[in-house]
Amino acid sequence: MEKQKKQLLLMAFLLIVAILAFVGISAIPEEEEEEAVTYQITDMATDSVTKLVYTFDDVHVKLAKSGEEWLNDEDKSMDLDEAAVEDMIDRVASLTSEDKIENVEDASIYGLDAATKNVLISDGTTTYTLVIGDYNDLTSTYYVCLEDDMSTVYTANSTTVNAFNTAVEELIVEEGTTTEVATEATTEEVVEETATEVELENVTE
Repeated sequence: MEKQKKQLLLMAFLLIVAILAFVGISAIPEEEEEEAVTYQITDMATDSVTKLVYTFDDVHVKLAKSGEEWLNDEDKSMDLDEAAVEDMIDRVASLTSEDKIENVEDASIYGLDAATKNVLISDGTTTYTLVIGDYNDLTSTYYVCLEDDMSTVYTANSTTVNAFNTAVEELIVEEGTTTEVATEATTEEVVEETATEVELENVTE
């Protein structure tokens, strides 16, 4: 009997300890989730950009905005796809990164010392030149930095970077598109008029 009482007291003691431990743990405030940190690389409104220059491999593209129209500096007669140009600018005008490596002493580690690709945007007052280095297979990102501060390295996703693998010829609006649409519309009108005439003739007969 005495043995059973000791066992019950031990169990009661362990239960009380367990309850106190649970209450103590519950009283500890939950750590706030850390917000994702992003680093600003460029900061410019897309519609304020008046100059876009980019280089990849041996291709050099230089575009300038005249009024609301984008022109190729080497051939201003080219009819460029305004939406395509604006989309490219939108990717880098206000560019942020989830990674930031500071105090870089050797930019060659990231392939930035002899980069063959760079992107320049300007609004006439502020200019950013983005230098693009090596591709990181593990993170599917490129190492990038600003030309005037190669001691700070960021990363950019491949979609952003690959948008500038575009020759100026690929930005030209396809000729004949407007004409084809107009021709189709005219053909439809002729067909409708002919059908109407036939219906009227049948009614008259």
